[in-house]
Amino acid sequence: MGMEQKTKFTIDKSKCIKCGKCVNTCSGMVIEFGADGYPQMKEFERFGWRGCWRCQHCLAVCPQGAISIFEKKPEDSLPPAPKEMGEYMERLIVNRRSCRRFLDKNVDSKVITGILSAMAAVPTGGNAMGVEYTVIDDKDRVDEIRKVAYAKMDADAKKHIFTHSFSDFYYGKMKESEKTVRKGDLLFCGAPHLFIAHEKCVGKWAEDSKTNCHLAAAYFELLCNAHGLGTTIMSYSAEVLNELAPEARAMLNIPKDHYTGLIIGFGYPEIEYARGVQKDRSAKTHRYTEGKR
Repeated sequence: MGMEQKTKFTIDKSKCIKCGKCVNTCSGMVIEFGADGYPQMKEFERFGWRGCWRCQHCLAVCPQGAISIFEKKPEDSLPPAPKEMGEYMERLIVNRRSCRRFLDKNVDSKVITGILSAMAAVPTGGNAMGVEYTVIDDKDRVDEIRKVAYAKMDADAKKHIFTHSFSDFYYGKMKESEKTVRKGDLLFCGAPHLFIAHEKCVGKWAEDSKTNCHLAAAYFELLCNAHGLGTTIMSYSAEVLNELAPEARAMLNIPKDHYTGLIIGFGYPEIEYARGVQKDRSAKTHRYTEGKR
């Protein structure tokens, strides 16, 4: 089977203006100009580093909408974000907060579905797209997992057994925070939903897998905030499930050899913030032009 058949790469020659943008943005370098001057797909060994990366850059870059690949039609793609989106993103970053008090209700499933649909486009190393997403989108199921994990965590704490990053002091501070900030739940902060990006983490690409998971967590967290949801990024909770309460981790149905370094708790926030904060990291920001003499 030829590569154009495998990728379903097609050119609408009535629209193509032979601009070459598809050739110059092809990460796998498998698009070339044919004898007739129109782009065509080269033969390649296999998908990935030895061929097409499945990135769809060719479909996205074509100004005339002349390219289709993997049976994806250009007219079905979303248009670029408006120019004013830059200012909105700045506001989003400055105004997002870690939410540790949530309303005890499920988020509208349509909102979650929309966020997860956008998450399909999160970048991964080599466009491998090996990251999997586990979403506990029912608060009662989260509560079942919480009860199992919390009971084991608290019992171990009474015996001075903690995860690798904790101690009596840190655990004591977290227990104290249950009276106010964490609303009775130092483990998941009462979040009604959980999101975990995870990927098989072995061999020479193990660090890439971890990075992929962290990128996905960051994108998900920002998307939630853009939809008015509260989020909290939890590494300690992941430690508890991985180190102290494997029975609770098993309730997530995530394979044992998958990396799970972060858990995102999300839901409707109980407390709304009125404005962004005013942090200054200029002393830790190094710009080449400002350092030139």
